[in-house]
Amino acid sequence: MKGVLIIMVVAGKVKKAAFYCRMNHSNHDYTQFLEEIQKVLDGRYGAGNWKMTLFFEIESGTNPNRKKFLQLKSEIRAGKWDAVVTMKADTIARDWKQFMEFMEVCKENSVEVICTRGPEDAVPIYKRIQQFVRDYFEGSDCP
Repeated sequence: MKGVLIIMVVAGKVKKAAFYCRMNHSNHDYTQFLEEIQKVLDGRYGAGNWKMTLFFEIESGTNPNRKKFLQLKSEIRAGKWDAVVTMKADTIARDWKQFMEFMEVCKENSVEVICTRGPEDAVPIYKRIQQFVRDYFEGSDCP
């Protein structure tokens, strides 16, 4: 499937956003989210101050070998993105270890993670899991 590239250019720094959209149900119409994503990016960075590339796949969120997910992580490590935008934190991964690994990659590369739906962005969830691990697993014999 071909990606969608929306380019908006103005003078100054243009933020590069990767829209990660993973679905595993019968409705595979990612275009239903594009207007919402555009509004969020306009609100965050200003109209015309961003460009977005779509990373779309039909996969289970527990599969660690999702093609577009792995490609996105690789491109984050290569410094190609300023932000990752997704609908909800669990779109990133349904497995909390995969989620934490992804968030670490983003943190290490100063990439903002924006969730447009759900009670909160991915960063507060990431911080709570980090605190949980510190509180209950650091210094223990648990693997």
